[in-house]
Amino acid sequence: MRPWVPPALMSLLLAVACGSDGNSGYPPDILDTGTDISVADTGTDTPQVQDTVEVAPPFTRPENGEPVSDEDIAAITDKYLELLEGTRYFDATNERAHGWPRSDSEGRYWYGTWWSGVKVIKENGKVTYRHKEDGSDNNGMRTGPILSGVCFAHALWGNQGDLVRKLVRGFNAWSLAMDRDSVPNDGHLLARSHYPESIASSDDGVEYHIDYSLNRPGVNLDEHLPPSIYVHAPDNPWWGDVWVKNKRSKDDIGHMLEAMALLPGCTADADFQADLDLLEERYTAWCRGVEDNDYGIVTVDEDWQEYTPIEDLAHYIEMLECKSRLAIRLYGRGNPGLLDCGNGITPADEQWVLKNDFHQINRSYHRAAAAMAFLRGDHDTAHAMLDGLAWRLDTIFNARAQPDVYEGPHEQDLAESVVMSATVGVPLTWREVRFLHDRIEEAHASYLAEGMLPHYRVFDPEVPDGEYLFNPGGGGFFWRYLAAPLGLCASPYLNPTSKPVLDCNRVREKSW
Repeated sequence: MRPWVPPALMSLLLAVACGSDGNSGYPPDILDTGTDISVADTGTDTPQVQDTVEVAPPFTRPENGEPVSDEDIAAITDKYLELLEGTRYFDATNERAHGWPRSDSEGRYWYGTWWSGVKVIKENGKVTYRHKEDGSDNNGMRTGPILSGVCFAHALWGNQGDLVRKLVRGFNAWSLAMDRDSVPNDGHLLARSHYPESIASSDDGVEYHIDYSLNRPGVNLDEHLPPSIYVHAPDNPWWGDVWVKNKRSKDDIGHMLEAMALLPGCTADADFQADLDLLEERYTAWCRGVEDNDYGIVTVDEDWQEYTPIEDLAHYIEMLECKSRLAIRLYGRGNPGLLDCGNGITPADEQWVLKNDFHQINRSYHRAAAAMAFLRGDHDTAHAMLDGLAWRLDTIFNARAQPDVYEGPHEQDLAESVVMSATVGVPLTWREVRFLHDRIEEAHASYLAEGMLPHYRVFDPEVPDGEYLFNPGGGGFFWRYLAAPLGLCASPYLNPTSKPVLDCNRVREKSW
């Protein structure tokens, strides 16, 4: 008997198999039809659809923690919705996510991503996004979870389609930036970040200037072995003259793959479907290229000669990063091949003598592997990954019960892990529900503090000139994960045995 398939994902994939135009979106109250989607053993790398396989019970976990009343769940739901509304989360995110404007008179490829190292400067009432000279790194670590949260919002309310498209096209832009008229790129190359000419935007009636001047050509802060260097692409077919940071790090790819696996929850009209088709084409090619290169990430040097960097950032280590390889293999070829990663846990996982970044990256790939396995129809692998993700949560929360010796992830990282594990199919316990409620309370208090409010309203004429945060900070959740709890009502992979964090009917009824 095959493992359980999330009913929402099952409905979406069956609709595609039956010739749906893809416009129906994610139905919040879909019924389990008793059918299963899985990869048929056809001897090919193309995922196949089966609609006659018996559905088995979902992945489950033992009870843990005191139940939370319906009244308390309703109250925290109201507080969470106040948080999104008070921060203008979706409007503020749309205003800040940028790359190339749709309002460009020449009609070049428009997109938006979430950057590091950007200053928001307001002078004489005009706003500029000024990029620092050493550029931005690991933008997928921020853009990925923001895309997931926006996708969940669109699944629930149907009002974030343009922003979802902008961010998906941002993923595409990292591949397109490596195109040159004189140098072929079939998608196997990804830029770390890229910088076309500076330009003004009037998208959605909001005017600002994007200042890329310091990145053309930019400065490499580490002269001996920089994590990335600027290379020149004078004949890029999408934006013309572009400077590219060349070494794509593995650090943010897990967050990107996780977001890509969650995209079936979003409605796709014809234009958005074209964006998704390009995403699939480019990232399938990239994942296959990485696998074929013994899980090494290829880039180019200053002369546009391809090579694989020697640094760890460009290599997936066989024993420690099996789940990372698995996520890449599942997206690129639709099945695990010869990879057997068990439940994804290695002796290094949740060993807190290792730096926090290591664990954050590994958790993202672990979740991506689970979601990708569901996406590609391999439910045995998906359930194995859920077992490992549940072990992570149990290990961390059991350790938190000893605060005098606890050295695990800080609460924002743990909140990310709990929420995103649930969105890929891990059922939450009441212990984890109570933890998330505390994080929502903390976020509500910190993000809605009076001194923070101008940062969400930079374009308001009443907000004075000055420098404002591009990436607002607060307690409970990182900005990039503020909308992620919506996935507890909208993810296509939700587990029906999970304890409720939010009153999802209350969430769906929210009027924006």
